[in-house]
Amino acid sequence: MQPKVRIHRKGGFYYISLFARTKDGIQFEEIKSSGECAEVISEAATELILSLIRPDDEWCIITTPKRRHITEYHFATDICQKIAQGVKIKFYESAMQCLNRTRINPEFYLLRPIKEQRVILFDDICTTGSTLTAAYDLLKDRKQVICIVGINNH
Repeated sequence: MQPKVRIHRKGGFYYISLFARTKDGIQFEEIKSSGECAEVISEAATELILSLIRPDDEWCIITTPKRRHITEYHFATDICQKIAQGVKIKFYESAMQCLNRTRINPEFYLLRPIKEQRVILFDDICTTGSTLTAAYDLLKDRKQVICIVGINNH
């Protein structure tokens, strides 16, 4: 992981990535099981978010659905919990679920109503952008959606 904040366009929306994957470095499996890596990403995300918004009760944070999830520890959830504490906004854990197992055209749905009209959507690692796109599609009717990716992998 190398700190490298960038803005990317994916279809009809933009997202901000915080880190870029390096050719030589920690494997994703190791990153996604590391509380230390979660802390580094959450600190960078919190700093970025606080520079973009004025936190209030109209903002919340959610993460993309848990997929291919084996262990009890969930990297993106850990990061979002830390961000929510640092920014002082609500975090909806497991707000979305995936209907299928495909990586290219995932189908997501909301498990519960999200009352806030301004949403920070967090994805831990972006490779194709299909997960982020499917999640964004569920939220695009909101007043504002800020998409943040921990590690850009493409």
